[in-house]
Amino acid sequence: MLRGKDTDQKFYYNISLEMLVPQDHYLRHIDRLIDFDFIRNKVRHLYSHTGKPAIDPVVLFKMLLIGYLYDVKSERQLEKEIQVNLAYRWFIRYDLDEKIPDHSTISQTRRRKFVESNLFQEIFDEIVQKCMEKGLITGKTILTDSTYIRADASLDSLREIVITPQEFIQRLEENSGDSKPVKNNRSDGSDNNEDKKLSNKTHRSSSDPDSKLVSRKGSGKGLVYKEHRSLDKSGFITDVHVTAGNIADTEPYVARLQRQRDAFLFPIDSVVADRGYGTYHIYKDLTIMGIDAYIPETGSYKNQKNAFDNSGFIYNKRNDTYQCPAGHIMRRKLRKPRQGGIQYKASKLVCNENCPNRTKCTTTKNHLAREIYRNIYQDYMDHQLSKRNSRVWRALLKLRKTIVEGSFADAKENHGMRRAKFRGLKKVQEQSFMTAIAQNIKRMAKDYKKVKELPGIVQEISISCKVALVFDS
Repeated sequence: MLRGKDTDQKFYYNISLEMLVPQDHYLRHIDRLIDFDFIRNKVRHLYSHTGKPAIDPVVLFKMLLIGYLYDVKSERQLEKEIQVNLAYRWFIRYDLDEKIPDHSTISQTRRRKFVESNLFQEIFDEIVQKCMEKGLITGKTILTDSTYIRADASLDSLREIVITPQEFIQRLEENSGDSKPVKNNRSDGSDNNEDKKLSNKTHRSSSDPDSKLVSRKGSGKGLVYKEHRSLDKSGFITDVHVTAGNIADTEPYVARLQRQRDAFLFPIDSVVADRGYGTYHIYKDLTIMGIDAYIPETGSYKNQKNAFDNSGFIYNKRNDTYQCPAGHIMRRKLRKPRQGGIQYKASKLVCNENCPNRTKCTTTKNHLAREIYRNIYQDYMDHQLSKRNSRVWRALLKLRKTIVEGSFADAKENHGMRRAKFRGLKKVQEQSFMTAIAQNIKRMAKDYKKVKELPGIVQEISISCKVALVFDS
């Protein structure tokens, strides 16, 4: 018999959230894995002992975590999503008849208490510790890279920096004869940033002063931050550090490695990074720390375009001389190193037009002798690059590209890291921590779902882990 569905409402429902949320739901796996009650002790000093009872900080953190796990764009929208989603309610332990905390409560607590504390760093560290306890992180091989995060500010917010008269005079002297007068084509007489040469020395964003101008290939010039991220070879994030967008990759690198050693007692014996990290002082610091660097060099010195690079010259450590490709000896000319390193120069009598490599080796019009520079840390570099033709070298660089760049892609596509949600370095650092926490927890839950019970040893579940077995065997 065909009839419509009965729509009469019942007066009594014998249901609970525990019944309505599936046992294999994603948030159930997270709840089984991690007990977030430790957060209360970490923020207890931020709350008063008197007055109206505050909303449980564990609830507020779980609400933020839901926002990052499911890429909810704003806290106002997050409140609405939790209001109607039964699994979200179950995760924060709010029943069907309870009112969800207001979005302003989340925002004000985060701004007034959480950001000014070290809470997000401590929670991130706690998650990493739990991964170590479950055998998911070994801390022996660390892979590192950086990525840009678009700031929540446009080029229209740029304003010229007010400088002192002395600085103005100095700037005129530096730019004398090189700069052209700035045209102003706007009828209202306002600044036209498109006609000016914008730089971090002359301009700053009024919306987000901590962000910096960077020219990116394919994206042009924009205001950005930079996140420096390290991962264990298993794919779990072990460190995130946000700086202004114009900070070089090498600047915080060694300090962040040392921070991981101090915080987690990582037995780091090898590190992997791209050629942006391959500078002499990085090789020196890593060698002193007893770490093997799988990092290609940034480049080599060249005197002129199309000339021989230093790879064709052989260094004799005993005599402190170089032998050029033609077999001639190049001797040290300066006793003290200068910028670029220690100078070695061939003799003018030998390095002349009769040399068969003369046109390839140097193309100077005055037919000067060829000179090269050896960096004062060249021995450290040679030590670290001695393994660059090995199978492990190639495999680790390939693994870095898969794991680190995949982690950045996941953060930007699925967790809102393509653009900063907030303004200011501290708040962008908070976003970076929460994104990394969400990604680590998601990876833990994914592994838990596959094996159901996490053992005490590393389970090579993901493709990256299987590749990593090559280096332990």
